[in-house]
Amino acid sequence: MERQSLREQFKKDGYVVIKKVLTDEEIARYKNRMAELAADKKANWTLPDGVNKEKDFWPIIFNERILAKVREIFGSDVKYLQHNDLHVGFSSFSWHRDSVNREFGIGPDWEEEDEPYELARVGLYLQDADSGFKLGLIKGTHRPDEHLPKREMNRIHSRLKGLPNLWAALTGRGLLHRKADWVATEPGDAIIFDPRILHTGGKFKDVKYSFFIAYGLPNKHFFNHYNYYRHLRSDLQYQDYAPELKAQLQEHGLYADEQHTVEEIEGAWLPSAAFTYVAKRFK
Repeated sequence: MERQSLREQFKKDGYVVIKKVLTDEEIARYKNRMAELAADKKANWTLPDGVNKEKDFWPIIFNERILAKVREIFGSDVKYLQHNDLHVGFSSFSWHRDSVNREFGIGPDWEEEDEPYELARVGLYLQDADSGFKLGLIKGTHRPDEHLPKREMNRIHSRLKGLPNLWAALTGRGLLHRKADWVATEPGDAIIFDPRILHTGGKFKDVKYSFFIAYGLPNKHFFNHYNYYRHLRSDLQYQDYAPELKAQLQEHGLYADEQHTVEEIEGAWLPSAAFTYVAKRFK
C-alpha cells in the first residue's frame, strides 16, 4: 500500500493487516520463549505487561518493520504506549474493545474535537496457519457515528451486553459474528488496530501464540490509556518501566514522559466480579 492509503484504511476500517513482519528466526525465538514461560501454567496462559516484564521480548518494541508501518499511519512522532501482553493458548471469549471507554459515546475516548485519538495496538501471531485461528473485527466500530448508519450502530451495540454477547461467545453465531471481518493469520503476521474497534478471537486447534504491543501520539488519549492500564487496572499488575528499557526507549525516541497518576477516568471500563470469574475459566 502507498503511504496515504495505509493511513486512510486504518482511519476508515479501524485496522490494517501486515503480512510476515517477523522473520522465521524471530518467530521461532519468541514462540519458544513463550512456551518456556507457560510450561508449568494452565492451558490458556496470559501475562499482562509481559513484553515489558520479559527482557527477551524488548526487541519487538524497536522492530523497524513494525515501526515503519505505525509511522505511516501516525507520523514520525509516534511513541511506545505501555499496553502489552503475552498469550499462550488464549483467545478472548466475547466481543469487546481494548480502550478505556468501551461504551460508545461515553467518556473522553470518544471526544476528538480538540485532540485526535491516534493509538494502535499491534497483535503479532506465531502459531501455524492450520491452527484455524481468525481474529474477528467489525469495521467502523472505532468511529461508528462516522461509518455506520445509526440504526445499524444501535443493533450492534445492543448485542454487547448480557445474554446476547454470552450466547454469541458460546455458539459462535449471531449478528456480530456475521458482521465481522474474520482475519486468518499466518506465522509472523501483524494486525494493527484501533483499541476502540470491536473484536474477538476465534476458535483454534493446538496451541495459539500471540503477543501485543501499542503505540500512539502523546496527547490526552495517550496518557489516559497509559494511566488506565498502569494504574486504574490494578488487577493486571502493570509495573514501572525497567530503567534499562526506559533508557532504550529514550535512545530510540519512543519514550513519552509518564504523566501524573489519575484516580478516575470518566466512563472507564472496569471488570465486574462476574466478568473476572468467567474470564478466568473460559477457554
